[in-house]
Amino acid sequence: MQEIDRERFGAFLAELRKQRNMTQKELAQRICVSDKAVSKWERGAGLPDISMLIPLAEELGVTVTELLEGRHLETERPVSAAETEQLLRRALTMSQGQSARGGADRKKWGWRYGLCLLAALAEAAALLVMMRRDSAHWSVYYPAALMTGMSAGFGLHFCLFARTRLPWYHDVERIGFYSDGPMRINVPGVGFNNRNWPHILRWLRIWCLLTMTLSGAVCFLAKWLFGPGPLAAWLPMASLAGLLAAVYVPGRRYD
Repeated sequence: MQEIDRERFGAFLAELRKQRNMTQKELAQRICVSDKAVSKWERGAGLPDISMLIPLAEELGVTVTELLEGRHLETERPVSAAETEQLLRRALTMSQGQSARGGADRKKWGWRYGLCLLAALAEAAALLVMMRRDSAHWSVYYPAALMTGMSAGFGLHFCLFARTRLPWYHDVERIGFYSDGPMRINVPGVGFNNRNWPHILRWLRIWCLLTMTLSGAVCFLAKWLFGPGPLAAWLPMASLAGLLAAVYVPGRRYD
């Protein structure tokens, strides 16, 4: 199957933008993406999601067909059924290519996750030792161990396997949940779309890394300061408020 020529697509996109006296930032603002995304498209380093084709074509004053072909077409010549099917196949292939898991910065977040996982394993081991040694107060350490394990599992998904772009229908209808395999997120008042998802994903990754590395330390510090009471046991669980904020704040701000 013939795929989209990225270099021709990017050159045509840059030509159309300059003809309309728009900067990359101005075009990005009009179609609700970052100027870095427009720059990447024009350099041939990536392609827009299929959901961006119509608004992009409208802003540049061309048809979606011309955008996919990377050139102006004769208006009087009708497009054949075979050509239409080929263009649709190209668009679908382009969309599938943009849904790669982890994104272009997967290696960077993978290294960060790996380093934090080592720290989390060390803390988890210390928590288990303390639970066995101080069995009378094992419940003090259990919530911290639970948060460490849960955030490590979430971090594995969000840092390495989460989609960097949501399916196109998230930009058509307001969908209040994220679903990807066993992972489910549903926060009242937040609609997930490709404007706010990159920001939500970034903050979810940060929350996972911080929680998996700090839960044990917070527990030990609280026990040292306040003794083996409820505060030491449940203070690590306060990070759940951070999880809610990591979704709600960027979800509402960039919606």
